[in-house]
Amino acid sequence: MTRQEFLEELRIALQGEISQSRINEHLRYYDNYIMEESRKGKTEQQVLEELGNPRLIAKTLIDTADGYGTEYRESAYTGDFRESRQEAKGFQADYSREHGWDIRYGKFRFNSWYGKLILILAAILIIVLVAQLVAFLLPIVIPIVLILMILSLVFGNRR
Repeated sequence: MTRQEFLEELRIALQGEISQSRINEHLRYYDNYIMEESRKGKTEQQVLEELGNPRLIAKTLIDTADGYGTEYRESAYTGDFRESRQEAKGFQADYSREHGWDIRYGKFRFNSWYGKLILILAAILIIVLVAQLVAFLLPIVIPIVLILMILSLVFGNRR
């Protein structure tokens, strides 16, 4: 596996699980790491073997991401990434030209598979509740409308 194949497999595994900006940060980090280790005398293949499977790395990054409240900022002096905590509150959305909208509420991501599933289930629940409400009110509303129509025909419009 080459460095580019490793980074591409990592990108694919992270896609849709964390924001595009985080994916780009992780890809830059691993690209820089591989190049730094290569400059120290290791072959690219040795570095990649030490890193292991990019899909396992992606799973670890996703599991430890702590939602969208964690940001990574590159240090100007050391070139490594430092973690800083910021709580994400309310609805937030990020847009990238490559991957479209990334919509979330706090740590909950609407564009993940479980977010989409919950939205679909909520829509189905709302449709069922509205149908039940209409089915309940229809027997009450129809006679009232008919009575009002008959009264308006019998008594007419008196002003």
